[in-house]
Amino acid sequence: MKRLALAFLVGCGGEPQGEDTGATCPPVDPPTYASFGQAFFQGYCLECHSETRVGDARHDAPVTIDFDTRSLVRMNTSNIDKQAAWGPDAHNTLMPPGSIGARPLPQPTDEERLRLGEYIACEVGR
Repeated sequence: MKRLALAFLVGCGGEPQGEDTGATCPPVDPPTYASFGQAFFQGYCLECHSETRVGDARHDAPVTIDFDTRSLVRMNTSNIDKQAAWGPDAHNTLMPPGSIGARPLPQPTDEERLRLGEYIACEVGR
């Protein structure tokens, strides 16, 4: 339990961790905010990283890092890539944390993490 709490605090500390995934935007069926990003962030991130969350309801997520809109996601693509996405150069799984207290949180599949890396690459034009 102590180890999970430490991992949560390190992961939500606001400092980029992990490594750049090196993911690229696929030429066929590239993920968009409408086709992938919005559902991903709603399902895995807004529990803590939402403008509607304040104080303890943010579970230590930095107050300046929110993912409610495509614009807010775009402001944080590098950090998202280094904490939650997969690609040929890195498999980052720092976010989302495994739990909040004793309550487990849903986790993206490996395929979703790969698609997240591609989505970020498409957003930043790689």
